[in-house]
Amino acid sequence: MQEEIAVTLLHHLQAWRMRAIERIELSSALWSVREREIHVKPLTRVAAVQSDLPGHIPGFYDQLSHLPRENDGKVELLLPIAELPKVPLLDLHITVDQEPVYRIPLDEGARLEAAYIKYLAIKAGITVADFEADLEELLAAIFFLPTSQYGYIWKKYNQLSMDPRQWRHPMMKLLRRRDPLQIFLDAFLKFDIKEHILNEWREVSSKIRGYVLQETMEDYRNGAENPLIALPQMSREMERLGRGVLDETQCTRRLEALYSLLRDAHAQKSHTETEEARLSAKAASTLLSTYAAFGNRWTAFARCRIPVDRPFIITVKEKRSIYFQHAWHKRFKSSRFFPTAEHLGKTAWKSVTFADAETNHISIQTTDTSVRLHDCQALDELGIPLEKPIQRGEKIDGELDEESKTSERYLRHDSTPGRRKRIWIKCDLRLNRTVSLFLYLAMTVTAFGISLLIWRAVEGKASDSDSLHGLTAKDAAVVLIPVAFVASLLIAKESSTLTMRLRKLRQSVLLIELFILLGTALFLYVFHEIYAKP
Repeated sequence: MQEEIAVTLLHHLQAWRMRAIERIELSSALWSVREREIHVKPLTRVAAVQSDLPGHIPGFYDQLSHLPRENDGKVELLLPIAELPKVPLLDLHITVDQEPVYRIPLDEGARLEAAYIKYLAIKAGITVADFEADLEELLAAIFFLPTSQYGYIWKKYNQLSMDPRQWRHPMMKLLRRRDPLQIFLDAFLKFDIKEHILNEWREVSSKIRGYVLQETMEDYRNGAENPLIALPQMSREMERLGRGVLDETQCTRRLEALYSLLRDAHAQKSHTETEEARLSAKAASTLLSTYAAFGNRWTAFARCRIPVDRPFIITVKEKRSIYFQHAWHKRFKSSRFFPTAEHLGKTAWKSVTFADAETNHISIQTTDTSVRLHDCQALDELGIPLEKPIQRGEKIDGELDEESKTSERYLRHDSTPGRRKRIWIKCDLRLNRTVSLFLYLAMTVTAFGISLLIWRAVEGKASDSDSLHGLTAKDAAVVLIPVAFVASLLIAKESSTLTMRLRKLRQSVLLIELFILLGTALFLYVFHEIYAKP
């Protein structure tokens, strides 16, 4: 019963959550500190909502009435807490009603996510043969998939290493002598894969990938996009649960069942002739977007005791890695011909769940006074700016209640029905204008010192005699000593690693200029171009 309630609550998040408030602090170049508060309505009030009013959850009253209540009026529930990306997380703390809770293992959460896909398929009127046995196992493996093993092999064959000894791997892939996917499957599956079978799997996987890329961005680590990389995990899980040994026939049947599910959902979402067809189309559309999202995200479920007669608050605190790659996904590139700041790694990307409550609030700020928010832009999962409305019938995407942008903080608040469930916030970071101006001034002074040193050495007069050319030691000191103070900027301790990242280009230019200046001075001294009076 608890699993059924968890799936029901996962589908109707906005019905039982009043608001979600998320605060993101960009504190370093590696991690961001995130804190999320979810204000939950009294569940008895949610269960009593009439079917013709917003916030009604079909069948929830009967489900809640079957749960035994304790003396303090609380019930034990399996509660969906938050949707998190499959990226490194640190210091994850979850509390429900001010009490720490037990988070269930990821594999159990993946099976609940697979059950939710089945729930959506039933609502969409899609029937898939052997759904309970075959397809749910594959879906659970896709949603659980740890991507580190495949990611290591993929990078070895697709990215040049700093070690020249590793360059043979990309060359072998280029010559089509080695395939990272085949190497991964051969290493972790306990049976030999025939070439024609692997080609069949690739063909089915390519069709599945086409549906996924209509919902989200391309990512080689996404098991939903490439379900073949989830086969080893499914094999391990079947053996652990005593469900036999995976073979080629079972893999083929499961992949074809998954393709059939997505194909039927894609066909169903275009049928809007009647009210019933529109509801089925909505469920099919949710199925496709949810399947694509669960490939690179996971839902945290917690087993906890909660009050049902009063509101309570869920809090989630974590540290999450920051991504600065401008071309992490090509669709996220700005419209400029050459996005300089993105190429220089000054743009941070933040993934946000933005439709899991009646109203969603988000704030992004930097804790370093040397860093400012130059601009923040919201995009959907396909990289389309939300500020650019797209007419779809009577609804205009991009509507929101409030948005505020300053150099210190970005705020976004929205309660628009049908808004995007998941968005990206593109944060363009810059140095504080005072610090930036000082660095530019130091670079200019150093460059002027180099030119002055060379000019005085070539054209200057060291004495009243026109036959003596060069510059005196005093002239060199006048140029070099002030520049030495500029060099102190290079050894000054940075306030944070985020500041170091933003000023690394200008600091590198300044370092090169100083070495050129020092080299020029030594060159002139060695070749007697600096004249010192006895």
